[in-house]
Amino acid sequence: MKKRMKYTLFFAMLFFFCISFAQNRKIDSLLTLLKKDKEDTIRVKDLSALAWELKANNPDTAIVLSTCALYLAQKLNWKRGIAASFSNLGVFYKSKGDYQKALDFYLKSLRIMEERKDKKGIPIGLGNIGTIYFLQADYHKALDYYFKALKMAEVTGNKNTISRQLGNIGAVYKELHENSKALEYFFKGLKINEEVGDKKGIEAKLGNIGNVYKSQGDSASSAGNITFAKTHCYAKALKYFSAALKMAEGFNDHNNVSIYFANIGSLYTKTGNFKEAEKYLQKANKLAMEIKSKEYLKDINSFFYTLYDTAGKHQQAFEHYKLYITYRDSLQNEENTKKQTRTEMNFEFEKKEAETKAEQEKKDLIAAEEKTKQKLFLWFTIAGLGIVLVVAVCIFRSLRINKKKNKIITEQKELVEKQKEIVEEKQKEILDSIYYARRIQKSLLTSEKYISRNLSRLMK
Repeated sequence: MKKRMKYTLFFAMLFFFCISFAQNRKIDSLLTLLKKDKEDTIRVKDLSALAWELKANNPDTAIVLSTCALYLAQKLNWKRGIAASFSNLGVFYKSKGDYQKALDFYLKSLRIMEERKDKKGIPIGLGNIGTIYFLQADYHKALDYYFKALKMAEVTGNKNTISRQLGNIGAVYKELHENSKALEYFFKGLKINEEVGDKKGIEAKLGNIGNVYKSQGDSASSAGNITFAKTHCYAKALKYFSAALKMAEGFNDHNNVSIYFANIGSLYTKTGNFKEAEKYLQKANKLAMEIKSKEYLKDINSFFYTLYDTAGKHQQAFEHYKLYITYRDSLQNEENTKKQTRTEMNFEFEKKEAETKAEQEKKDLIAAEEKTKQKLFLWFTIAGLGIVLVVAVCIFRSLRINKKKNKIITEQKELVEKQKEIVEEKQKEILDSIYYARRIQKSLLTSEKYISRNLSRLMK
């Protein structure tokens, strides 16, 4: 019942949120496939793929889709699909800034991957958990998970994962202001990206290295070392940012192009080349306006403020400072609204979950009672059958004994009858002999009389 409700919710939200994206061929194709899919692993994959397509513009819809994929994977007992769905939910909650939920889902995903001994997936799962700790500024825990991920990836020889974890470790060291270590790991990662031909990875590492050199230049400046060290670091930062920019332009990645334009503009401000700084910041601002990124516009206006303030153009500096404040406050308000919405949604979700749980517990209790009744009935039935069987055995044995006794009696009776017949036969024989002897005797007795009479006569 619970899963059925979830699927109903899914289709309602899917229609509402996805109809405006029907012109997107990939989304349209996935929606068509979902209409035809059976409840199998293919459907889980299609739900997950659609969630990823909607992640950027509709993270809430992506979460609903991934939740449906999770329920189906659980119904099918498809462990790989369950782990992937948990991981996807972690990604989507992370993109919403709900790091605790993201961490919970990543941990669930990791546990299943460890149960499956998924040597390829475990390093990725460890890295995902490390990223949550990184975003929460718990850098030591982040390093712990990143190094575990790196170690496992090195065992399996997965170079893409190795490079990713090297980059993650470099990012932590940068935040810890250990720039030498950060550069060490970024360069190691860059080398592997170049070996495997991972152009996006190369671009990311070039940008990371540029950021470290920029940070080193800032440190040198703040420490009063404003000669060779600062100039050297900024020059290297410019070199790597420019290389990253070129690659991002090749990918037509407006987000990263805007970031690199802004960083290069900021570098030119730091080196006193205000004309170039203004040119690059204007390019960055234009792209940020096109992609409607308030976060980028906030940072770019901050760079503009620094540029014009350093150049002595205070009126322009003030205008950009006001824009910076406007975007900053707007983002804060949006974040507060999101937090409030998340709180309300979590409350409603937890309320529904509690109701569903209570209902399920009630059903489970009824089912348990029914199961107990069935067990008792079964045991009574077995006991009854046992008694019947024992009685039947006793009766059978009694019948066998009686039959045996009857047989013995019959045999004895037959023997007695036979013996009786023999006795009667013998008796008859004896009587016949006696009768015969008597006849002989009678015969003999008659002759004696005759002799006696005749003898008497003769004696006269």
